[in-house]
Amino acid sequence: MESPDPAQLALVPLFKGLTNDQLQRLSGWMEVKHFDSGSSPVRASSHGYAFFVLCEGRVRVERDGQILERLEPGAVFGEMAFFAPDSRRNADVMAETPVRVFTMFGTHFREMQVEMPEVAARLEQLIEERAANHSLNS
Repeated sequence: MESPDPAQLALVPLFKGLTNDQLQRLSGWMEVKHFDSGSSPVRASSHGYAFFVLCEGRVRVERDGQILERLEPGAVFGEMAFFAPDSRRNADVMAETPVRVFTMFGTHFREMQVEMPEVAARLEQLIEERAANHSLNS
């Protein structure tokens, strides 16, 4: 299993302000994955066991064939399922180019919520913003 370099994590807006020790800990909770163009790292209605940080490439978020947004490196996706009552995904995420992501599974996410509450709070704020924005796009 390949873990991301803590220096790469420091460039992600979600992790802004974390100490080197925190970034090192975060790196140990995450792994690097690659997806080909046209593949789908996240499928609507599937259970959400992980969230993703886009490191390289571009993805689009779709629901019922409608593009909700396009994401660039530094963006996160898949996090909404952690806060959904049934933990199911509410959209598809499609790779528009080959992508490299950092992924974190739910068990480590719960640890991060306890040890790095500022990151969890930023994620919750992002979820609120996305939910409001996506309902405007519906």
